[in-house]
Amino acid sequence: MIQRINFLRESIRNLKTTGSVARSSRFLCRRIAGKIDPEHARVVLELGPGDGAITRHLLDRLHPDAQVLVFEINDAFIDKLRTEFDDPRITLIHDSAENIGRHLEERGIQSVDYIISGIPFVMLPESLAENITEACRQWLRPGGKFIQFHYSPLLVQFYRRVFGNAAVDFIPLNIPPAFVVSCEKQ
Repeated sequence: MIQRINFLRESIRNLKTTGSVARSSRFLCRRIAGKIDPEHARVVLELGPGDGAITRHLLDRLHPDAQVLVFEINDAFIDKLRTEFDDPRITLIHDSAENIGRHLEERGIQSVDYIISGIPFVMLPESLAENITEACRQWLRPGGKFIQFHYSPLLVQFYRRVFGNAAVDFIPLNIPPAFVVSCEKQ
């Protein structure tokens, strides 16, 4: 209950960057994590994890030698993530997702297998949304997946334009109900 209240408080303060007023439900978290094949997920990015509700499900699913690079811009959430996760697979990066290329290059990573995003693209300037999703497409390996959740299907065509495909799942047991968009790099 305290986690929900803290999330709500931080969301109200920074609605434009959090994009939600409630933590992701276990149903949403499980659906997203279930889209990952742990045998083919060695490098995973998570963009905009908030307080880590989905992160926990990702770590539970991933192989022991996988690495998860987590990008978060919110100071309160990055502090929460630092105290919440003590797992050698996770690297917390207090920076915008528009800088993923620089961080991947610094670590000698040439491509990623999965990108999980909770970034509220609908609330961002269109040029920033395009820059981030194009960087995601560029850094995914062929056959890699970009998995985004939203509370509206408004941007599905946007993802189809960037990736050439987009499958959509509806998760009614979330507040608010959510859409999970999965795009595979061809």
